[in-house]
Parts: sequence; C-alpha cells; structure tokens
Amino acid sequence: MEPVIKGAIPVLPAADTTESLKWWTEVCGFKETFRDRTPPTYAGIQRGEAYLHIAGMDDKTLARQIGDQTMVRIAVKGIEALYAEYQARGGKVHPNGSLQTKPWAPKNSARLTPTASA
Repeated sequence: MEPVIKGAIPVLPAADTTESLKWWTEVCGFKETFRDRTPPTYAGIQRGEAYLHIAGMDDKTLARQIGDQTMVRIAVKGIEALYAEYQARGGKVHPNGSLQTKPWAPKNSARLTPTASA
C-alpha cells in the first residue's frame, strides 16, 4: 500500500504562547484543541479543517523575527463572511490585504498577527 499524506500542520513560533493562543482563538475564531501545560509553551488550535500548532520560543527576539517571516495560507469557503468577522473581532488587515482576486486564489486577504509589522 502506498502511503497517503492526509495534511500538514504548520507550527508557528511564538514569543508569548499565551498571547498568541488568545489572538488565534479570540480574534480569528479558532478553538484550542490541546496545550502542554498552563501557561502553555506548545498548543494546538483548529477551525473547520485547518489545524495549527503554536510553539513558544525562549529567544523572544528570534521568535518575532521568524514569526514576521512566517506565512500560512488557509483555504476558506465564505471568505467575505470570515473577513468581516475577523475585523469585527478587532483583527488588523495588512495595508495591501483587502479582499482581492489573485491568479493563485479566487479571493484572498492578508492579515497581521499581533506581533507583525505593517
């Protein structure tokens, strides 16, 4: 039997795992699925069929550097509703991140994490 890859789970760096988890759950609407302890240094979140892990890093400067360069593309059905929900929850959209049609996606947007630069 040939192996079948069923998905990938990005692991996102965090300077502050608690704050990152709070942003993903309260602003982005994800649900926490697990944490290693309280306060967490490693946690999992999920919304629909998207799964992400958040990993705390001891070197806060490095975590922010890596985080500012990390991108995750999440496929969404109903992007307009999610875009409005995100903004209603206080989410910030990148200055070039309004809903747009691109060659690689029917419609997409760019959002900022609490630690990312505009």
